[in-house]
Amino acid sequence: MGAAGSRFAHMKRSRRVRAVVVGVLEELPFICPVAVAIGSLIMIGITLCKDWSQ
Repeated sequence: MGAAGSRFAHMKRSRRVRAVVVGVLEELPFICPVAVAIGSLIMIGITLCKDWSQ
């Protein structure tokens, strides 16, 4: 593969990475509330476990 071919392959790879990043950012509004809800449930569970022994 020549210099032009390797340059094209690199551009193709960067486009694929860019597409993945854009896809993740598009899903971010749905991921954030889910992460917050899971974190809240974990914190509530830890608090209940600590209070259960008393």
